Amino acid sequence: MPFERGRSMIPAVLIAAGLLMSVHGCKAPTGDVRPGADTRSLTTSKKAPAESSNMNIHYLEIVTNDVDALCTAYERVHALTFGSEDPDLGQARAAVRPDGSLVGIRKPLADHEQPTMRTYLTVADIQKAVKEAEEAGAIIAYPPTRQGERGTFAIFIHGDVEHGLWQR
Repeated sequence: MPFERGRSMIPAVLIAAGLLMSVHGCKAPTGDVRPGADTRSLTTSKKAPAESSNMNIHYLEIVTNDVDALCTAYERVHALTFGSEDPDLGQARAAVRPDGSLVGIRKPLADHEQPTMRTYLTVADIQKAVKEAEEAGAIIAYPPTRQGERGTFAIFIHGDVEHGLWQR
């Protein structure tokens, strides 16, 4: 049967792909790269090692019209436990992951807000990060704003995608 033969090849294909990645490396491209370009020789950061990014997810925010149903799905799929609505997170029901990061699920806060999934990455200096995002062509959708005891957040739009920043 062709299906059985193809299915038995999957582990071999995965092993081969892993070997190729380990031989050739897997680096994040920097600078202007055209689609399909060979990015293996590019460095992973333009900054000096002391300034390298420590990119960690602080908060994964999910905006939906059906909070309870999505919380139930995430509890089943990801073994999370969501609490009650948290006023510091826009009335999101939040769960704390084992690494300390948060997942929050909430309703839209305004008529114009659409369902979305927004990731907030931790930054050491949110003012500097927002300025650098703006200099890189981003639109600042929400400037740095203190969020209760949880820290300060900001949202910028770049490439038609909303990006969140969070300083603890």
